[in-house]
Amino acid sequence: MTTNEFYDVFMPVVEYYKADLSPAVLALYFEDLEKFSQSELRQALRTLRQTRKFSNMPTIAEILEVLEGSIDDKAQLALDDLVFAISRYGTERSICFADKTIMCVVEAAGGWERIGKLEGKEWDDFKKWEFKKLYRTYAKTPHLAKSYLIGRHERQNSFSNQPSKYDKIHFIGIDREPITALEFKQELTNKAIENSTHKLLSGINKAS
Repeated sequence: MTTNEFYDVFMPVVEYYKADLSPAVLALYFEDLEKFSQSELRQALRTLRQTRKFSNMPTIAEILEVLEGSIDDKAQLALDDLVFAISRYGTERSICFADKTIMCVVEAAGGWERIGKLEGKEWDDFKKWEFKKLYRTYAKTPHLAKSYLIGRHERQNSFSNQPSKYDKIHFIGIDREPITALEFKQELTNKAIENSTHKLLSGINKAS
């Protein structure tokens, strides 16, 4: 969402609530909401106007909760993705989840391969209690997640120094075909170079 798209949707709501928001505060709202589309933000703000009973301006957290759903709702959807990945691919395969928090939870719970070995009451308890508890904790720090979860096949190939070009990463919540671990790592390298170049050019432009 561009700045203009944000202001077109957001400023009428500021006026509706008679809020006196400084440019710095408006910038904070935009920073946290810009990842959504204009239509998504418009719908979320409409929902708040129609259901919220307070007369003050909604906070960023309130808007995000409508946009993303409550944390418990997100945790349940994330658990559904995890169960699907295990049932379809197993922990022998490497997996990349669109929801990075899932990967944080898996690592905190002992790792991808350990999760795949849970059975009976241990598995039931993980699904009922531990997963959601960990999800609430790590939902605030998804940036700490690994790039993907390494499956047993890729790990064994790495330990035995075998070529890993046939070890594919499968995506959950991302509409793309599986790619090899080598291709994925090259993508990450290229992206890191692009980001570094962009930051360098931005610094040069500001200096000039």
